[in-house]
Amino acid sequence: MKTAPWVPPMAAGVVAALVYANAPANGFVLDDRGIILQNPLVQDPARAWQAFVSPYWPAAVGGGQYRPLGILSFALDHAIAGNSAAWFHVVNVGWHVAATVLVSMLALSLGGLAMALAAGLVFAVHPVHVEAVANLVGRLELMAATFGLATVLLHRRRSPWAVVTFAAALGSKESAVVYPVLALLLDRLPGAPPRPARPLWIGYAVVFAVWVGLMSYALRDSALSTSSAVFAGLSLPERLLTVVSIVPHYARLLLAPAQLSADYEPGVITAVRRVTPMVLAGLLVILLAAIVAWRTRRQAPIVAVAMAWVVVAIAPVSNVVMVTGVALAERTLYLASAAVALVVGWLVARAPASRMTAPLLLGGLVVAGAWRTWTRTPVWEDSRSFALQLLEDHPESYRGHWVAARVLRSGGDLPAAAREYAVAHSIYPGDTVMLREAADVAQALGDGAGVMRWRAVADSLQLARAR
Repeated sequence: MKTAPWVPPMAAGVVAALVYANAPANGFVLDDRGIILQNPLVQDPARAWQAFVSPYWPAAVGGGQYRPLGILSFALDHAIAGNSAAWFHVVNVGWHVAATVLVSMLALSLGGLAMALAAGLVFAVHPVHVEAVANLVGRLELMAATFGLATVLLHRRRSPWAVVTFAAALGSKESAVVYPVLALLLDRLPGAPPRPARPLWIGYAVVFAVWVGLMSYALRDSALSTSSAVFAGLSLPERLLTVVSIVPHYARLLLAPAQLSADYEPGVITAVRRVTPMVLAGLLVILLAAIVAWRTRRQAPIVAVAMAWVVVAIAPVSNVVMVTGVALAERTLYLASAAVALVVGWLVARAPASRMTAPLLLGGLVVAGAWRTWTRTPVWEDSRSFALQLLEDHPESYRGHWVAARVLRSGGDLPAAAREYAVAHSIYPGDTVMLREAADVAQALGDGAGVMRWRAVADSLQLARAR
């Protein structure tokens, strides 16, 4: 009996829902509170429309970034279920299911049923997605990917709706600016219609111009993004060396994500000012990827396009063109992992039907990914669980100790919080926000000398950066 085309995408979607069935038990963690619980545009849905002329981050916590559809989504959740964390998490899982279905549909259009099923299943369970799905503010990645994948699918059909979904992707997260480029890459593959895409490109340009205008107005008093501490004070050559040293982390997380972390800031990833073994390893990864892309460009163009897809997907957060707020974050690899899923799907589809090796390997890969995803999701149960796991994963992380200090402070254990701030500062002394928080704790403890010391260090850093 012939399998219906809708079966692989639906099967992958069901698996995506099942593997995150434990996510609704999680609560609000860290940034969730500032973006959702303390955001007047979310808590008062009647004001949600102001998200189009306001920063993503509320003014009370400094403002910054522009993601109006994300705020509208959270406001809708609040209107439906109040501050029910379970409902917010259910919606996150729903967005992941939608993205998974679209990855499978894309694979179906490129290589048939077997490729669609394999690619969809791999994407559904890939452990690098946990931070985007299980952490509520990770929804922005899910929304941008869902609307963006819809854009590339509609683009291949030359549908004018591609312009609408591109606008929705950009309104979800600024990194969605890459989707027209991905659509252009996919046009290099067989199956693209002969009709010209020029009207769509005009539409994309108009959408981009409107988005830039709205964003410029919304961020007139704040910034698009902050800078990662890893790149503080680096020259351009040093920044590029540091970026290259991060490339092996990208490769490991996309291909073998057994070890996961919510932090890749100083202590975990450090600034590089000369050629190191990690820089050489990064150069080797880049060289191997380029060789594979070149060798497969004719006989296996899907593989070559997938290599380019990863580069394009990571480009907005790579810190090559401009410094961003993170050196590396697992949630930002959500789109890049789709390329990995497509390559796995292509390999499975090419395997001889008479052999069971490929299905068995795929089954083992899916089971391993599902298990790692299932066991990682509870890390976002609450801020305490998150802090404990972060310290267990990377005790050398300054941000891990900073998060622990914040959790202890909110729990009323100020002496322990002060100790954690001191440890964080010893690992990375350059974070003025952390220093001022430490001063506030010292003041609450009646430690006048500590207040003066922390504030003096913060002021000197701020003065040095202003010069």
